[in-house]
Amino acid sequence: MRYLRNLLMSFSPRDLLFFSGYALYLVFSHMVLTSTTMLSSAGDIAFESQTVFSIALLSSRLTLFLFVICFRRYVKGLPFSITATLSGVFAVAGFLTIGRLLWFPSELPSDVFLSWLVCGGILLGLAAGLVILLWGRFSATLALRDIYLYVVLCNILSLVIYSGVTFLLPERAGLPFAAVLFVVSVVFVKKALDARTDWQWEYSRPVFNHAIRNIGHPILGTAILYFMSGLMLQISGQAEIPLHIFQRTALFSSAVVVLLLFLPALFVKKPLNMGRIYAVALSASAAGFLLLPLFWNEAGGIVNSFGQLGAMVAGIILWCLVADVAHDTKLSPVYLFAITFACTDAADLAGTVIGFLNVDILKPGDLHLPMVALVAVYLLLMVALFLFKDKSFNETEDEAALLVQRAQPDELLAQRCSEIAGTYRLTPREGDVFVLLAQGFTVPVISDKLFVSENTVKSHVKSIYQKLSVRARSDLIELVNAK
Repeated sequence: MRYLRNLLMSFSPRDLLFFSGYALYLVFSHMVLTSTTMLSSAGDIAFESQTVFSIALLSSRLTLFLFVICFRRYVKGLPFSITATLSGVFAVAGFLTIGRLLWFPSELPSDVFLSWLVCGGILLGLAAGLVILLWGRFSATLALRDIYLYVVLCNILSLVIYSGVTFLLPERAGLPFAAVLFVVSVVFVKKALDARTDWQWEYSRPVFNHAIRNIGHPILGTAILYFMSGLMLQISGQAEIPLHIFQRTALFSSAVVVLLLFLPALFVKKPLNMGRIYAVALSASAAGFLLLPLFWNEAGGIVNSFGQLGAMVAGIILWCLVADVAHDTKLSPVYLFAITFACTDAADLAGTVIGFLNVDILKPGDLHLPMVALVAVYLLLMVALFLFKDKSFNETEDEAALLVQRAQPDELLAQRCSEIAGTYRLTPREGDVFVLLAQGFTVPVISDKLFVSENTVKSHVKSIYQKLSVRARSDLIELVNAK
């Protein structure tokens, strides 16, 4: 609790207000993706139409992330203001499209209903994707424990707000409320980023490869959970459960899980073990898939929601992992988050489409359902076995080089290293590592001095060696000492 109190006191009330904008985005996500709160605000809409809307939204978001990945060099320097403005424009256009469709249906021919719904989903998907990249960039400016506390607290706040929206506001207020929340979130993320503009991001292929190895298995595990979540949401017949019952069940179970996630950050003083927390998410999802054939939609769909909870918890942990890797390596968080969400959105989209097309095949009591559940558990356990397996680059230190004494004063050494860094186009972080390497410091010492992981230092060393065309520390020091 003291750590949390000190963390909150380190920011001004104004900054804390802006930082809470991520919780507002999560409320929007609950209303648009997790449930049908926004669409149901103007009346009953067929479950098939809701699925088409979700498919359109996921497809446009996936397209945006793929665009960012392919054109990283052109979008990495895009100012916050332009990105936030584009997100706001897409969002307003999307909400107006959905609003006209739901509130004035008589003015539109019935045969264009789905077309307008798809258009609204595409616009909102683009807006949501841009905001995700902005909040991801902000999260990468925080250390791991801070990120974890921040994301969990925002999820708690979002559930509180979503509960008020669900049970206190009239149904027709859902759409305008979602629009206000989203626009405010866009404004807040711009303000939050402006307060932390001193962060500089760079790119190095060895460091990037190391980062992908670190988060590759968590991405795979989360993608499987998202796939199964999208699939089960379709074939489990959510439409058979009244919306208000499903919402209450989902809110209660989500609140319990998020509060459980909050406890480690408060009482565990040691570095957080994300792998262990992730294993809990896998276990909960596996239990849900195993119980689904037995209980189906009983108890208000509580078993049905297990798959959703597993995906939610995995998503929280994955967000923290990606932000921490970006913070540690100084790689662009926009690029890393685009890769991450491209994988998870593609899996969610695939599960939703497959479930939607085969909803009539898989029914309660069918033999297919236990088979699907068992296959899901098998996949999850396979991911658990290989999750966080260390494949990081292991460099053999040149022991002789570690004993080399500096032949130049610190000022001359720094000047020489700066000249070499400029000549060989080392990134700023590689330049920091290079100076310490030239002084004979070991990887663990460099890690402590730069506040980054040892694996990240090793990745930078590998990149430096490649750019300088050297194979060992002794070659590097010889290059520095050369006149």
